[in-house]
Amino acid sequence: MEFIYYFMLLSTGDYSLYFLSNMAYEKINKIDSIKNADILDFYDWVIGNAISYVFIYLIYTQKIGYLYVNLSEYTIIYTVISPFAYLFLQDFMFYILHRIAHIPFLYKRIHYVHHKQRPPTTWSGRISHHIDSNMENIAFTLPAMIMPINQYIWMICLIFTFIWGNYLHDSTNRDSLYLLNDNSDHCLHHYYGENNYNFAYYFNYWDIIFRTYKKT
Repeated sequence: MEFIYYFMLLSTGDYSLYFLSNMAYEKINKIDSIKNADILDFYDWVIGNAISYVFIYLIYTQKIGYLYVNLSEYTIIYTVISPFAYLFLQDFMFYILHRIAHIPFLYKRIHYVHHKQRPPTTWSGRISHHIDSNMENIAFTLPAMIMPINQYIWMICLIFTFIWGNYLHDSTNRDSLYLLNDNSDHCLHHYYGENNYNFAYYFNYWDIIFRTYKKT
């Protein structure tokens, strides 16, 4: 019964955040891409995020992972560094899973659903095949099973991941940010399709290291 309660809370809260974050992002940046956007219904949302909800439930209830509440359990230095380490690890996992999704067999049958959004909009970040979204969501939750992180910092990281996804798919206001995988980089990723570049989520150094980075 506890699991069902958490699952419903996570799915409805996450789906609400989908709308609120997109509408807030568009309001702040004075764009209106919702008119031309495909928007996920609640059923597709839940099926596409089911695995991450299971992971979040297990981590949050401390059945697995290294989530902690009391800040005194670790040093101040570690607490400050931990979100950056979390995002660093998350980005590496996302890069690997994203490159796997571009293997021709998987791209044509699964990942192409996400790449049909051309040019992408802020709403496009969550439109994926159910298998694809569940695979990539592993990267956003698995780091908390590997490294200790404060419960509230972890929540902020998850929300930031959501907002960054909105930004990456904004094809109307292109930026060029040093060392970061910005929306220009990711919109270029959507342009190229199967044989691709710019697989990372936050930073561009993984693409630079593995020679998959392209600026223009």
